[in-house]
Amino acid sequence: GGDDDGSLYEREAALEAAAVRAEMAAAASDETLMGAVDSMQLEVRQRAARILQRNGYFTECASMRPSSERPVHEDMHPDGKLERTYRSGRAEILYATGTRKEVLPSGLQTVFFSNGDIKQTAVDGRVVYYYAEAETTHVSEPDGMQLYHFPNQQVERHFQDGLKEITFADGTLKIIHPNGQVETLGHNERG
Repeated sequence: GGDDDGSLYEREAALEAAAVRAEMAAAASDETLMGAVDSMQLEVRQRAARILQRNGYFTECASMRPSSERPVHEDMHPDGKLERTYRSGRAEILYATGTRKEVLPSGLQTVFFSNGDIKQTAVDGRVVYYYAEAETTHVSEPDGMQLYHFPNQQVERHFQDGLKEITFADGTLKIIHPNGQVETLGHNERG
């Protein structure tokens, strides 16, 4: 009779209370997780901003400047991708992998990969790729010229016609002609 109904009601109330506590704990955990993700994103952004500021091959992007701009629209996709748009016209896409893409109203796109690499594509087709682990920058110009800047300050330019120019840290220039002929000019012999 009556005791059974009471205990059933108490069990249901206890289960409901447990479910509410679990939801609250999950929400708190999500907030903690989001806080950790935001903190990690901030650290990644600060490291990327330092690279962008020191690496003269990159065109300025929004990540180079601190911003308190809040998104005017956010769209979460089922695959975990989060798209944000801002009043300035800037768009940001955060991928579940930790990769972040920034698109400026000018069309300049910068991708910050979770491994620290950075790729920037300009409207004119110029692509700058920074390999974080190797600390090497590769620039692909619209005319086909490829530039490689290594951490030892060696810079190589590879032209479409096969000509290669290699400038060493000491200023020495090595020119490799398409026919294989090699010229080396010491830093004191250059123009």
